[in-house]
Amino acid sequence: MTTKLPQVLEDRINGISDDELEFRGWTRDGMRAGYQRRLEADRDSPQVGDVAPDFELELLSASGGRTGEMMKLSGLRGKPVGLVFGSYT
Repeated sequence: MTTKLPQVLEDRINGISDDELEFRGWTRDGMRAGYQRRLEADRDSPQVGDVAPDFELELLSASGGRTGEMMKLSGLRGKPVGLVFGSYT
């Protein structure tokens, strides 16, 4: 299934110079195909405003060590939540 690209992406593709395309080893058709693959892969992804699925995580100590204490997202309903993804090793 081919997804029609939003105009902002078509504008980005059409706005890149031939020199830059050549430098990067890209083609406009290749860029379109890449954007289409990404849009199709993200079609069922959560969107802004969607309710997050409940999950459980282990809390870390102030020094970043494991505590064994678990928390669920649902226990924070109605409170602001920020998630930081990264390696703490």
